[in-house]
Amino acid sequence: MSGATLAAIRRERHASLTIGQGTDLAAASGLGHVPLGFSEIPLALCDYPIVLIKDGATGQFRLVALFGFAANRNLYVLGGNWAATYLPLNVMRLPFYLGAPEGGEPELCIDETSSLIGAGSGHALFDASGAETPFLAGRRALLQTMRTDAEKTAAFISAITAARLVTPMTITLHHADQHQQDIEGAYTVDPLALETLDDAALLRLHRDGHLGAIHAVMHSLGQLTRLEQLHNAHGERPISRSAVQLHL
Repeated sequence: MSGATLAAIRRERHASLTIGQGTDLAAASGLGHVPLGFSEIPLALCDYPIVLIKDGATGQFRLVALFGFAANRNLYVLGGNWAATYLPLNVMRLPFYLGAPEGGEPELCIDETSSLIGAGSGHALFDASGAETPFLAGRRALLQTMRTDAEKTAAFISAITAARLVTPMTITLHHADQHQQDIEGAYTVDPLALETLDDAALLRLHRDGHLGAIHAVMHSLGQLTRLEQLHNAHGERPISRSAVQLHL
């Protein structure tokens, strides 16, 4: 995350550290999207548009929950609260990260600039004997679970790209003042390509547990209406409607 100062968690350095209750909204407010784990897809469907984007460094697809219409703008942070029923794990785990030292095993790190960090009330990382607290152990387990789930997401992306189901799309915002804005760079599932898959390919997607996720990704685009509502609730240039064009 841009602006984060990560440090590997060490008893000697972080023995007195406490983490406040709640969500790190200060950090989350600058997120335009977050990666989703495969198990999160049916949960995120209820609140967020789920799309694929290309990693700027690798060119590989990533599956993300879209938080806004701009790269560093999170519309779900509204009035000091998270305006959705489901909180993605990549937001919940803040300010913790899995760092990967060169040539070493991933280790638990913390963003030392997080607004949740204090030296008073909150969750301690270590107890009086120097052992990890249940809170820290739980966060460590969460990050490990997310790592495994990310591997399942990668398998899902590989399956739908191999089946030639991924297509680029344009999101067009129609503002109340007649201004039109086109947003590029997102991808989704091509419904026509899905319809024309042969029985063997469909059966393979079903047996691998991917078919339900495919439909969830397609249906999640209905949540663009939710983004419109949140955008307008923030008092920004009003949007009257949005439209999606698939480039088939």
